[in-house]
Amino acid sequence: MIGVWRMIISKDGKLFGKISIVDILVLLVIIGAVAGAGYKFAKSNTASPIFSKQEDDIRVQFYQPEVPEFIAKAVKIGDPVRESVQGTSFGTVSDIVIAESVSWGADENGNMVKASKEGYVSVLITMDTKGVIGDNGVTIGKTIYHVGETITLYVGNAGFYSSYSTGRICDISKKE
Repeated sequence: MIGVWRMIISKDGKLFGKISIVDILVLLVIIGAVAGAGYKFAKSNTASPIFSKQEDDIRVQFYQPEVPEFIAKAVKIGDPVRESVQGTSFGTVSDIVIAESVSWGADENGNMVKASKEGYVSVLITMDTKGVIGDNGVTIGKTIYHVGETITLYVGNAGFYSSYSTGRICDISKKE
């Protein structure tokens, strides 16, 4: 048996007289490190929720009481909609209602009164998307949204930012 090992490993410690055993060990360590890094950073093939539900057609409405009129007029039916923080697609615009802007302020007696600002309008944007309605809101993509949540939307080439007024989801329903 010792004779067989002497044929495979030479007196110089080289495998078949050409490759050093140390070279082979270094190569195995490098291959192991690459395989370990690949395993660590590989995406999981498991479903996101443990029991994936079938996505439904969802209708989401977004209301913002005060935006510059030119931004509201830039929105067209069919424009793609994306939420800014998560980058979630809210589908496409199915309806937009533009009305007088709504601002609240105190009058001379300290009572809160509704007013309108020139050059500004309110918008109600209806979007059709896919999602799963659950007990805590609707899951669109991998994010849960709920009625009353403040969001910033990109609609087509228009941005509905909270610096004008707070825009919120005002309704979520299953599309009939």
